[in-house]
Amino acid sequence: MRWWFVLVSVLMICGHWSNAQEDEQYRLVPGDIINIVVLNDQSLSGEHVIGPDGFVRLPLVGAIKAAGLTLDELTGKLQQALSRFIRRPRVTVSLKQFPASVRRVYVLGEVKNPGAYQIPPGVVPTILDAVALAGGFTDNADLTQIRVFQRDGQIESFNLREFQTNTAAINPGDLVWVPPAFVKVSIVGAVEKGGIYPVPVRGTLLDALAAAGSVKEPTATIRVFRSGMELLSVPWSELTSGSVPPVKLQEGDTILVSVPTITGVVVAGSVARPSTYDLKGNITVLGALALAGASVEPGKPLQVRVLRQGQEVLKVLWQETSTPVKELAQPLQPGDVVLVEPMVLRATLVGPVRKPGSYLLPVGSTIVDLLAKGEEILPNADLTGAYLLRKGESKPVDILSLLWESEMDVNLELQDGDVLLIPATRKVWVAGAVLRPGAIDYQPRMTVVDAISAAGGPISLDISDLSSVRIVSGNEVKVVNLEEAFKGGSLQTYPLRPGDAVLVPEKAKAYIYGAVLKPGAVRLQEGDTVLTALSNAGGPIVDARLDETRLIRFVNGSAVVMKLDLGKALSRGDLSQAPVMQPGDVLYIPPRRRSQWDITRVIGITTSLATAIYYLSRSR
Repeated sequence: MRWWFVLVSVLMICGHWSNAQEDEQYRLVPGDIINIVVLNDQSLSGEHVIGPDGFVRLPLVGAIKAAGLTLDELTGKLQQALSRFIRRPRVTVSLKQFPASVRRVYVLGEVKNPGAYQIPPGVVPTILDAVALAGGFTDNADLTQIRVFQRDGQIESFNLREFQTNTAAINPGDLVWVPPAFVKVSIVGAVEKGGIYPVPVRGTLLDALAAAGSVKEPTATIRVFRSGMELLSVPWSELTSGSVPPVKLQEGDTILVSVPTITGVVVAGSVARPSTYDLKGNITVLGALALAGASVEPGKPLQVRVLRQGQEVLKVLWQETSTPVKELAQPLQPGDVVLVEPMVLRATLVGPVRKPGSYLLPVGSTIVDLLAKGEEILPNADLTGAYLLRKGESKPVDILSLLWESEMDVNLELQDGDVLLIPATRKVWVAGAVLRPGAIDYQPRMTVVDAISAAGGPISLDISDLSSVRIVSGNEVKVVNLEEAFKGGSLQTYPLRPGDAVLVPEKAKAYIYGAVLKPGAVRLQEGDTVLTALSNAGGPIVDARLDETRLIRFVNGSAVVMKLDLGKALSRGDLSQAPVMQPGDVLYIPPRRRSQWDITRVIGITTSLATAIYYLSRSR
């Protein structure tokens, strides 16, 4: 029945695409490149990119909402707007290009080919379209709990069995999650029949054990392993009494029913046939792995651990290119537990980053490692509204506090199948010497003066340095002089985009962030060096990486990054590593990380956000 439903769905989708292309009713989305021609006016003609806010900007008329419109609708809107300035304007709008990074949807979970897919031209896709691109549903798909994670952070749920998705349109950048109806767990030890069993997603530990024929020995201890770590160890009698809080099982969990009288060895984890194997003569670790059908795939190493009476007696890495024969040749004893665990995981990064996609990472990798794979966070990213999708459940992640305040509690360790979603923002930020610093809603045609005014205006002309207001848009920094504007003089227009940040500095101030006792703004006196600023910030914390300090200075509107070794400055008096600070400088001292962390990439991310992040995190 299910295959018939999928076949009909695919046929419906193909017909929908064909009709959409014939009707040419494509609706524009942010990132589309359009060509606008205004007859007899070259200054108004040319190529334009629809911004992240959905607007296109033209001389005379300013910002025009384009996203969601057809080409004909946008043409009419432009003609109407230009008619105030040009008599009977003749306008032609054509679509030049679908940017690959924009015309993409993500389909993950229980589909045959999960991944990122390009939306064909002329299509406003539905959930069924997206699933068809991914090859259709697997037999384990839960069609009643499909969720769509939108680019702006909104989450919608759909029940396909009630055909809610027939009209459920999705947008480029959205993620469709098809949850599993069952998770597969390994059950071994003193049970009637060990093996791999499907358990309902909402099933309990008792449900799983019942699938294996229940427990043979009332004195057994139930142990649950996840990603190589023991998650739970509880007597069978306590589990059946209901005194143990319920445990939500996940794909790949191993349940070991342990009794002291086991005469064989238990092999569990990433093997084809997890079970208890009787000892017939001498059996080695490699022999037990062969019995259980363990094998290594290229690029996916395994870790083999042997537990004996609760203690780890062997841990070895097994790769496709090299088998540790000496270690795996060790003999096993009755009651030994052999755990086989993957050493790589796959995680997906979705949202406004330079390189979204799925990546293979070493087990133990964290959110920072995944962000480094994306290389750069784009300016319209809402870093305070990100969340981690794990097995269909979402957890908020404040990336701002992670990257700037070194809040390592936020740097969660990843699991296989995790998805980090960063939504797009519809806000701009005003920071520094204004009355109400923080995030404000973006308005069409908003300028830098509009944003500062919405934030309450400058604190005072004596405190706020209006001669060097900085506009941060991604990696670009523009320094503008607004002194005349706030004194009633003429104003040059400085338009903003969603995700931009405006910093109104205080006079004679610099900023120090990262692994210091009191991060934030520090006052400068003439001749103050980097060491003086470090002292004013309370000094470095214990795990500060002084040899990787970065000084970020804005020269003619461009950010210049200087690497300093403050360890040499403090221990050897090397003043070449402690230059004099200038107003507006940003000093960043990173904390120590694992060796896998690519510090240069993360420093690149923090540099692009240097003038806005700290004030934003304080204003929340």
